[in-house]
Amino acid sequence: MNGPERPVLLWVRHLPHSTVHFSEAIRLAAMSTALDLPVRWLFVGDGVRAIVRGQEPYRYAPPITKTLQGIVTRERPALVHGPSLGHRGLDRSAVVEGLAVEEVDDEGAAEWVIRASRVVPL
Repeated sequence: MNGPERPVLLWVRHLPHSTVHFSEAIRLAAMSTALDLPVRWLFVGDGVRAIVRGQEPYRYAPPITKTLQGIVTRERPALVHGPSLGHRGLDRSAVVEGLAVEEVDDEGAAEWVIRASRVVPL
């Protein structure tokens, strides 16, 4: 393949505990990673709450940093939509510590959608 690999983009847009979408995204990412398919996460809208401190998901599942270990790395950080954080009165400092993230704006998010081999809206 010429140029960088085109990742599967997981577009997380729902609250993390209101549906099974986030759980399905984790399963899909783990399976894709096991098959050596590049995966990137894009947290937008209410989906940004999945990576915000204070959600205490460990009551129901492992901490998000352990869940995404090996899937989200410094080389492949999670993408978080800055305007979505802002509309919820949050900023990048609200994101879980230890999780590699890259903040993107509308244009940056659009570029990732174009770059992706597949976009999976969850």
